[in-house]
Parts: sequence; structure tokens; C-alpha cells
Amino acid sequence: MDNNAKSLIKFTSKIYRCTQWYLDRKLEKFHLSAGTYPYLLTLNNNEGICQNQISRELNVDKAMSARTIKKLIEIGYIRKEEDKEDVRAYKLYITDEGKSVVPKIHKIIDEWIEILIEDSSNEEINTSINFLKKVLNNGKKHKEKCCEGMKKN
Repeated sequence: MDNNAKSLIKFTSKIYRCTQWYLDRKLEKFHLSAGTYPYLLTLNNNEGICQNQISRELNVDKAMSARTIKKLIEIGYIRKEEDKEDVRAYKLYITDEGKSVVPKIHKIIDEWIEILIEDSSNEEINTSINFLKKVLNNGKKHKEKCCEGMKKN
């Protein structure tokens, strides 16, 4: 394997950390972070889902979701209601205050994307996207194989 391919993990990790830093800085005024805003965006598109569904959607563990949801309720961005079909579960809804922040989150994300792709051609962007999709799909396939093997044991 050549060293350029090995740099893939290093570069994607550094881009991820830069993105986390940027989003944390920009979202701070809304009492949000790179770890909390996805909950608002997910609920904005899927109102009434339960905590387990949001955990699956965001690919995070239930404990992390519980802490984040609690914080978002305290801030006033989401509310929970008892599920009438399952009294052990709660349905989550975004509040009007939460809805008012969503377009601002999208604007911040769009600004960051513009920073990242500055001086890049559409062809470079499309090639990169196609390559990263392929890499992600390879990673997902491997993860599924590993999970299947663990279930058999």
C-alpha cells in the first residue's frame, strides 16, 4: 500500500477535528456543539421519534442520546411527551425555539463547506465525493461482516 493511501485516515481525521472545532465555536452562542446539533436536525425532519430511533439514526449509543436529549430539553430546544402506545417510551419534538435555530445551523454548515471547498473545481469535488462514498461503503461492508462474525460466536 502506498503512503498516499495511508494518508487518507490522517487527512479525514484532521478534517473531522477542524470541523468539530469550527462548529463548536460557531454554535456556542446557541448553547450547542458539534455533538448536539445533529439531534435538532434529525428531530426537525422526524418529529415524534423516540430516543432509541434517534440513537440509531445518529449511530450513537443510548446513554449519549439520553445525556444530549436531557441537555436539549433543559435549553428549551426539544420536548418529550409520553408515548400513548408505549408508556415506557417518550416521543421527541422540536420546540419553536429549536425550530428557529435550525436555519442558523444550516447557514453555519454551509459557510464551513464553502471554506472547505474554496478553490476547488466541481470536477474535483465530485471526484472526491465519489471516492469517499466508495471508501465509506467498503468500511460499512467490513463492519457488517465483522458484526455477523461476532453474532455467530
